[in-house]
Amino acid sequence: MIRFAYLNADGIVVQVTSGDLTTDQHDLFLADYGVLFGAVSCVRVEDDRAIWIGGSYTDGEFTPPPAPEPLPEVLPEPLPEVITEPEI
Repeated sequence: MIRFAYLNADGIVVQVTSGDLTTDQHDLFLADYGVLFGAVSCVRVEDDRAIWIGGSYTDGEFTPPPAPEPLPEVLPEPLPEVITEPEI
């Protein structure tokens, strides 16, 4: 199946579609995705390689998006009581 990866000016994949699009359909998708997601170009992908929305496209290669920062650990409320060793 043919897929199309729509890219913004920074080479970030902002949308992916699949199917056999006519030139008119492709142009409409690019115009709409330009308004909605900032797409400025499109890459036709005819093989089964992975494409990630939020990933990047550079020199013909798709790379996944960076891993998100871990969320801070939420401490339970109320804070646990600190128990000290008894003095001997």
